[in-house]
Amino acid sequence: MGDVPEILQPFQFPATSAVIAVNCAVHYYIWRNGLGYGDVGSSHRMVWKEGQWWRALTASFSHISLIHLGFNMYSTWTLRGAESRLGAAVYLHHTGLFVFFSILFQQVLHWCLARTRLGERTETTVGVGYSCVVFAWMTWASITTERTSLDLFGVRVPYSLSPFASLIVTQLIIPNVDLVGHLSGIIAGYWQGWGLNAWLDSPFWSTVLLLWWGAALLLSYLRSGFQVPWIRELSVPAAQDDLEAPRATPARDWGAGQTLGRA
Repeated sequence: MGDVPEILQPFQFPATSAVIAVNCAVHYYIWRNGLGYGDVGSSHRMVWKEGQWWRALTASFSHISLIHLGFNMYSTWTLRGAESRLGAAVYLHHTGLFVFFSILFQQVLHWCLARTRLGERTETTVGVGYSCVVFAWMTWASITTERTSLDLFGVRVPYSLSPFASLIVTQLIIPNVDLVGHLSGIIAGYWQGWGLNAWLDSPFWSTVLLLWWGAALLLSYLRSGFQVPWIRELSVPAAQDDLEAPRATPARDWGAGQTLGRA
């Protein structure tokens, strides 16, 4: 992009590079500790019915497969032009909103589908991946960019319809991807692109939303029976009886046997 050599472009797009670095670091942590879908993934039942809200966030930045990670990070890098238009700070602000609203819309869609004959499947499907945000950025670009068409595997597609074309192509190539997750990302992209949450452009309200959301996720994590390492290290030593008490069921046992999906 421009005259900057490809190897130096990560310095030209620090926010995009930071997002990619976070996803890669999370994947390394998952691989290093042998974690799986049951540890970091989310499903409607886990998030909505069991109150494990934190899973919605961990799933958004988690990839079990290296190929899955590579595909989503490549897509994120191809959309780096948004950072040059908005600036690093606004890019990260929009990314945070895309994460939040894609999660919100995904849960709403699953709630609706749970009342149909697809109820059992939509409640138990466990998904991970950053592509909800990728689809949100793709949709935002289709609204705010003056390009007329997109070359998708040799087929010229109107740029305004490119997110839906990509949604269909992705579903055909990889049938087990999370269609609901991708669709929620598209809705989040339109929501932001049409200015329906313009009030969150205010630093004050964005900070308020971040604080409330962070507090809710932390509370749900603690209520799930998990221990946060740095909190445990700062806590008062427990009594001997407490040390010998049975441990909570490991997270990896949760969701066993459930349908797995990718976002």
